[in-house]
Amino acid sequence: MKKKYIILILVLLLTACKSKTYTVTFVDNDKELSSIVIKKGENLSDIEVPTKEGYIFVSWLKNGIEYDVNSPINEDTTLTAKWTEQPNIVKNHTITFNFGDYNKTKTIEDGQKVSKPTEEPKKEKHTFIGWYVGEVEYDFDTPVVKDIVITAKFKRNRIKINYDLNGGTGTVEVEIDKGDTPKKPDDPTKFGYNFVGWTLDGQAYNFDFPLNEDTTIKALWEATVYVRVTYDTSGGNEINSEMVPENTTLSKLPTPVKAGYIFDCWLLDDACFDINTKISKDITLIAKYQEEVNE
Repeated sequence: MKKKYIILILVLLLTACKSKTYTVTFVDNDKELSSIVIKKGENLSDIEVPTKEGYIFVSWLKNGIEYDVNSPINEDTTLTAKWTEQPNIVKNHTITFNFGDYNKTKTIEDGQKVSKPTEEPKKEKHTFIGWYVGEVEYDFDTPVVKDIVITAKFKRNRIKINYDLNGGTGTVEVEIDKGDTPKKPDDPTKFGYNFVGWTLDGQAYNFDFPLNEDTTIKALWEATVYVRVTYDTSGGNEINSEMVPENTTLSKLPTPVKAGYIFDCWLLDDACFDINTKISKDITLIAKYQEEVNE
């Protein structure tokens, strides 16, 4: 019976030793940060490193001596954080001013403001509208906290050419780059008038010169002068005369009919009239026939 009691006591002692735990307390300047309960024989190798603003963690101290976190815990333990002051490292950022084909960089301390360039960049046929980061205009009162590319933004200089048709129909308005030469548009039309040309301030306009401002160019017209074409059918059917614009050609010629005859041509000054002839005055065309031969 005595032997059984000895075995029971040994089992209890072994069980108690196996389940033994200890408390580890973490402090900083005598202020408790946290504490954990850990089983006997385990270590603190996985313990999270603490942080403190303005300082860098060095190690844990036990009784003033640096503690090895891989050491097994065999008793309640208090560990004190050891720190070193974080050095004052100046952080710099690179500011790039992008002028398109030209880049200019400068270095600035974190939290400082970058100065706006005193001279505006220039680009031919463009107007500078500001400094942008992406699609947003940059605020030079903003502290710099990262590298930035600041881009010069321009708008193309454009002017409007208004073609005053003066009652006609055709092109009304176009837009061109400032300093460019406008393209001459197709001639406008106006019923009962001939287009003479384009004028600027009452003078004939020359399309070979560049323009630098909004401009109105006006169409000049002259009333159409008509001439009469009379058809003498020489005994054939009656054909009405017609009015045509001066110095233009006929689109077609009528064909007269005369019994017993075959129409040959229209005569003008004893010669067959050419339909491509421009008519500059009133004329009378006389029908010429050949006698029809009956077989």
